Amino acid sequence: MYFDKIYRLQTGVSFKVSTLALQELIASAINGQKFSELESIRSTTDLHDYLSVIVCDGAEGLIIRRQRWLDQKIKSALTAGHPVSFHSFCNLFWRNLDEDDPDGDEWHQLMASDQFYLQLTILLNKLRIVERSLLQRKEMIPDLFLGST
Repeated sequence: MYFDKIYRLQTGVSFKVSTLALQELIASAINGQKFSELESIRSTTDLHDYLSVIVCDGAEGLIIRRQRWLDQKIKSALTAGHPVSFHSFCNLFWRNLDEDDPDGDEWHQLMASDQFYLQLTILLNKLRIVERSLLQRKEMIPDLFLGST
């Protein structure tokens, strides 16, 4: 699964896993506001806090099928097409093992795929590049102010 790309499940639900919050975090780190938050991301699972899911189509059917796990806040966000945190969206797919669940089966297959893990790893590597670049820039700043002699 690729991020920020629309996927369609067999049940007609289309969604995308958005990296917008992560992009905003990087921009804030570059502007010097949230560098410590960027440093706190150490593994691919830490990235989950900065991912969200946007349901583009089929939200009504998804809401009906997942109603046992929905609260009003998530239901409103899904209905309006607003982002739902990645963790909250994943929690919609709890079920009994013998339960027939086409949405859940596909979602879990996507999350367990090598492609999903590869995309998380690529994102983590990009964050490390940004972090190293910012650290080097911070180390260089004192050297840039030589003053007059």
